[in-house]
Amino acid sequence: MRFLTTSDRMRTNLPVRAVIALLLTALMGVAAAQAPTDTVRATVEAVLFELKTDASEEARKRRVKQIISEHFDFRAMSSRVLATNWKKATKRQRSRFTVLFKELLSNTYWLKISGYENESVEYVGESMRSEKLATVKTMIVTESVQIPVDYKLFRRDDDRWYAYDVVIEQVSLVRNYRGSFQQIVRDVGIDGLIGQLETKVARSSLPAQK
Repeated sequence: MRFLTTSDRMRTNLPVRAVIALLLTALMGVAAAQAPTDTVRATVEAVLFELKTDASEEARKRRVKQIISEHFDFRAMSSRVLATNWKKATKRQRSRFTVLFKELLSNTYWLKISGYENESVEYVGESMRSEKLATVKTMIVTESVQIPVDYKLFRRDDDRWYAYDVVIEQVSLVRNYRGSFQQIVRDVGIDGLIGQLETKVARSSLPAQK
């Protein structure tokens, strides 16, 4: 395991309310020549740049979601979230679930990050489990609290790093969704889960209340 020294640490403004956004911003595909930590850092800065532009809210939202769409492997995450139910699902069900899960996370991300504030994130450690698997450790820092956020990334065949899970305060996002989704599938089946996701996506697509 390799940890960054104090001199290696960098701070980037990021809202605590946007912790979920970290899951998504960590996933832009930057050239594989960069270390996983460099990939995370570069993507955080790219999204923050979009938030600070003078474009309309709708334009900024569209651009941020475009970044997410281009660089987040939602299919890989969807398969992990559904676990054994992924194999049981039809091709149509897999496709529909992936589309809805992507939209749900993208909308949730925007609702959180659109309230941008000036907290900070530290990049404090990196470990390589193999040539294709890495974990990047970060810390959300405010005046009163520090929140550990770990990113699990993999290098795909295109030689770029992508994340497949985020662990916030030792709670895995994939594992958390997996537990709730498995119960729903047991109760109402995969099509029932898809129906509930359609409702959640519709609600999360509504403009934020100000």
